[in-house]
Amino acid sequence: MKKYIIAFSLIFTFSLSADGHSNVKPGEETGEFHYFNVTNPAKFVEAMDEHYASDCAAKWQKQSGAEVVLMQVLGSTHSHFIYVGYKNNDMLEKGRMLFGSCEESAKLIAKLNKYSESSDYVSRLGEQSLEVGDWTTDNYFMKFDFNVELGKASVYANEWTKMMNSLEQTNSAGLITHRAGSGWMSHFVYVGGNSIDDLYSTFDANSQTDAFQTFVKNVSSIRELRNVSLISPAKAYPSQR
Repeated sequence: MKKYIIAFSLIFTFSLSADGHSNVKPGEETGEFHYFNVTNPAKFVEAMDEHYASDCAAKWQKQSGAEVVLMQVLGSTHSHFIYVGYKNNDMLEKGRMLFGSCEESAKLIAKLNKYSESSDYVSRLGEQSLEVGDWTTDNYFMKFDFNVELGKASVYANEWTKMMNSLEQTNSAGLITHRAGSGWMSHFVYVGGNSIDDLYSTFDANSQTDAFQTFVKNVSSIRELRNVSLISPAKAYPSQR
């Protein structure tokens, strides 16, 4: 989750080169994940549009670089989530202060609550620890929510890195490490695709590789998979207007 543009139509394909070039690189973002079970999608988006059009929202995003994307979710108790991304924790801290001081933010929160099941709301704070490619070039994502045994996060990250660097072909992918939140989940991994068929076929092919099978075996005792969902971007609210 590195750039925030609305052009989700291109595919970025990575191939492992003969000299052992690495697919995986350190993530460059941190952000907020706000999960909703939306009851009136049109009004929910309208509320976000109104907030985005306000002067104080423009100030918030300009000064903090906050990038906002509304995602649709299938295969979960939540129908949508809002991702608010920042370049680093300093910008996150600044952004939260600016958002909280914005008069229009209180109105937004009230409207989002009105057009969703408030009892289902979940929020988490997470960092993109590792990434492959650029998620904004993909249209669909498989999202794997899981818990890693306390103190074993680095073990999981190392195993995931070895697997991803061994794959001959993949689209965007990333490992998100949660730092705080409700409805606790320690991590999620996403993998992207240009289309649902592209997403599934690439994942199915990779899941048959020795690298994938070794990864599953090596993390089985420290990882508890909780849910797999299908994600697609619904609307982006970029900081640059």
